[in-house]
Amino acid sequence: MSSASNRQRVMRPHGVPVRQGAGLCALMGMLALPHAALCGDLVVRNTGAADAQCHIVDSGRADAVFTVKAQDTAHVGAPAGGMINSVECNGLKTREMHITPKGMDGYVVLNGRQKRVLNVSLYPFIPSLPNGNFQTLVQHVITTYQDSNPDVLLNAVMSEDVDIYNPARLLQLLSGRGYDVVELDTLYIEFLAAHKRIAPVRISGDAPWQPGHDAVLYHGVTYAVPSWLCLDFLYSYSPDIKDIHGLDQFMSYLNREPAEKRHISADFSGTTRLPSLYIDGYVQRYGYDHIRDAFRMPPDPQVVNSLMRLAITCTDGKENHCVDGTLSRAADGDVDRIFAEGKSGFDIGFSEQSFYINLFNPTHAASLAMIPVPWGENGQTMLYSDAFVTNRTSCSSASCQADSTAFTTMMTGKEIKTYIAFSQDLPQGTPARHLLVGTRPFWDQQQVRDDPVYSQVRTVIETGQAFPHDLNESLRDRMARDVCLMLRKDIPQYDCDMTKGPM
Repeated sequence: MSSASNRQRVMRPHGVPVRQGAGLCALMGMLALPHAALCGDLVVRNTGAADAQCHIVDSGRADAVFTVKAQDTAHVGAPAGGMINSVECNGLKTREMHITPKGMDGYVVLNGRQKRVLNVSLYPFIPSLPNGNFQTLVQHVITTYQDSNPDVLLNAVMSEDVDIYNPARLLQLLSGRGYDVVELDTLYIEFLAAHKRIAPVRISGDAPWQPGHDAVLYHGVTYAVPSWLCLDFLYSYSPDIKDIHGLDQFMSYLNREPAEKRHISADFSGTTRLPSLYIDGYVQRYGYDHIRDAFRMPPDPQVVNSLMRLAITCTDGKENHCVDGTLSRAADGDVDRIFAEGKSGFDIGFSEQSFYINLFNPTHAASLAMIPVPWGENGQTMLYSDAFVTNRTSCSSASCQADSTAFTTMMTGKEIKTYIAFSQDLPQGTPARHLLVGTRPFWDQQQVRDDPVYSQVRTVIETGQAFPHDLNESLRDRMARDVCLMLRKDIPQYDCDMTKGPM
């Protein structure tokens, strides 16, 4: 990384460094190093014919005023220990940008014709390269949307720091000072609708699969536009797992394997993760019709016993990293790397974990086999989902609602979904992300039909059912604690501390 003295800097009022032209991150992109650094810059690009006047809105320091010349770009570094959260250019003000020194750049593209701003948060828990980011993806989303909607300035944020798995924070993010559109886990649909934070919406784009549509209904009203689906799969390099149709059968298969191949790499702990696994196991024991009974505590001992049978396969001597929090806190891809490098015989994770498996073991990508995890005996599968919600307060005007509809239609269309799912924002040769797209037309493409991962999971998408969206925080935390303590009786390494995060 070059030193500050080697960068062209223009000092503006209040001592804020503004770099005109290409910044360090941009130069790295030109050198085909798009994932080499996280610079934490506000990047303002002016494609219009006139200069633009901008200032950073930040309650923690004096405003920084700067000019972005026509057909030029300005880079403003985030302050050490601080954040750039809002910028106003030509009277258009963004919100919740979350630009920090070690985070992603934030992008504003001005064209001189924009009349209003759409602030959106994209779901950030998808694969990328190690030490990577989503800068190219976000830029593509902004460019694609603004090309079709030139009167709208799109502020698109894709950051884990937004903290969409914290219910209290979600209420702030969907207040009048928050985002207009948020892509989030449908686990919170009922919670947000009951708190009147989200507005009913119209699905105007590609038709969703039924589980995704069911997950966004509350009292018969559609409150979100389905985006992604998720399901835990069991991975192996042996095609024999295709013949497994229940937990008993899998355990018998596992016991016939050589000792070094009997281990599973998986994450079986965490406040959000553990309740979802318990509900999966409950449905595969008692059926989807009895799913409401899974919410009753104390936990069902037979369901917990099934989880224990799987989790105990990770035990190695006195250690079990699947349950002691080690793999819950591991970096993205570390769990799957264990399997890819042959240190375990099986891996459990969502379809997108195939990204990391194939990244770390590309020579065996074609032989990767996967089935829905057999949590029980009846084989019924449930799909988690993510969807786009619209802020009831900040996006109440007809123009904002139209902008939101245009955005969600674009983001759930097969073109953008193909771009993201097949890692087109990443260097050529990078494995596909293989996210489960929640809309039907994507799956009808020949590229998808021929794909070695997607061709194994389509039937599950067609037949799976929706995971419930009314698991409130209090019940979730109690369920996690009660299930964990019951599991700890047989697996003493279980970490029962409260943790947050995606399922």
